[in-house]
Amino acid sequence: LGDTAILLCNISYHYKITWLKHNPEQTPAVLLCVSLNGGNIIYGHRPNLRFETEIANRSLALKIKSVEDADLGLYYCMGKIGESMMVGGGSRLHGKWGFLLVKNTCNVNPCLSHILLLLASPALCSCTPGLSFAHLHAAVVGLGLLGMILTVCITHHKTKKRNMTT
Repeated sequence: LGDTAILLCNISYHYKITWLKHNPEQTPAVLLCVSLNGGNIIYGHRPNLRFETEIANRSLALKIKSVEDADLGLYYCMGKIGESMMVGGGSRLHGKWGFLLVKNTCNVNPCLSHILLLLASPALCSCTPGLSFAHLHAAVVGLGLLGMILTVCITHHKTKKRNMTT
């Protein structure tokens, strides 16, 4: 809480994008409407200045500055081009232990999403649908690689220190 969160949209920035926040048992709230014109971001509707957009992965991501408790929840992007409309995958914004977790509830990079959740809090994995052996394996391999890098750095530092004293 208090940090900046960036939620990705899996709809191309060629579409006019509308970001919505879904609150259970309520009508979804429109956070902002945005489009890209000649490389410039054009806001059509933006009632809260803490909500803005930035270009990320060829889409218009939602950027929430100074995240508050009320910001936690489920977000969707919708795209419109001509008569064509589409709804992007949702993203859930969690606040846990003083840091933010953004979980893509769609299939946009689910491996990275699950690994980040696993590394941040193994307890969340039991609540995360679709966590497979491949995800766990990738997380363990990543941790192993990190351990190897740390070991090499520590060994190098100790060897350098020993050579300087002799």
